[in-house]
Amino acid sequence: MREKGVSEVLGYMYIFGIVMTVLAIVFVQVNTMVEDMKRSVMSQSLEQSFKRIQYIIHSVSFGEVPSQAVEIEMQGGTLMVEEAKPEFILAFVNYTESNPYNLPCSEIPNSHPLCINLSTGSLYDSSSCSGNYNFSACTLNHTIGRLVYGYKDWLLTLEGGSVFSKYSNQDYSRLLYKPRILYNATLTQGTTFLVITIPVVKGDLSIGGTGRFRFFVNEGGNIFSLVEINDLIKSNFSDVYIIIKDTQNGYAWCKFFENSGGYFNITLDPSKTQHSSCYHSTNPTVTIENEVFPQKVAEIIVIFREVVFS
Repeated sequence: MREKGVSEVLGYMYIFGIVMTVLAIVFVQVNTMVEDMKRSVMSQSLEQSFKRIQYIIHSVSFGEVPSQAVEIEMQGGTLMVEEAKPEFILAFVNYTESNPYNLPCSEIPNSHPLCINLSTGSLYDSSSCSGNYNFSACTLNHTIGRLVYGYKDWLLTLEGGSVFSKYSNQDYSRLLYKPRILYNATLTQGTTFLVITIPVVKGDLSIGGTGRFRFFVNEGGNIFSLVEINDLIKSNFSDVYIIIKDTQNGYAWCKFFENSGGYFNITLDPSKTQHSSCYHSTNPTVTIENEVFPQKVAEIIVIFREVVFS
């Protein structure tokens, strides 16, 4: 009788263990599905919010609206402005001049004579520019900042007018919404302007948690430069480089430049940059095609325009 009792107890324990194991597996699976659905809905909602913020930034920066309010609903995570990076560099390079101060930078309004390392994107205030990949240049450079939302392993970033999505387990970020910083406008006479408009994100914004949050986007100052192509040719500038330094979205930037038409060349000269293409470079680096000057492009227009979050 005692052996039979022990057997029944063990049987109940086995059955109870099986039931609990099944319940645990079901709970984990259901909980994972719920979390995945929650993240999917949240990500779609926030991506649409960032698309709206992208539109507002351009309306405030380059439209006629000096200020706009923004509302965003968050289900956790943090949203903040980071002003320290990335840096947008437009460099008009001369390969043969060793002293950048000898360059006619007055032909490029608001530019600075600097020594640039085309491999790293580093800029030096020096009267002598020598060494591997260092060249004299007139530069239009500005730290453009970014708006970042972070939730667990997911980052949603708005920089340079672009919106990127990235997970920590992925090597490359995904370009969700293209920037409006690079386009061409052709006049009726056939003259084309290459226009580069770069929103600069500034402000003291840091929020987190759950709920609906409201903040404002206001217009700030701007730096404007209009460059005549004929003046560039007369001044013997060798190349025009675009470098985006200290970004987490390098591959997506390179992909954007590659698909932007015939104005940009992602193939680089290793003797000048150490890298053979934008995809392999330390920072996203491209050249503006010399072949389009002056037959197609008469002027390059560059505008850095601040937007202030508060």
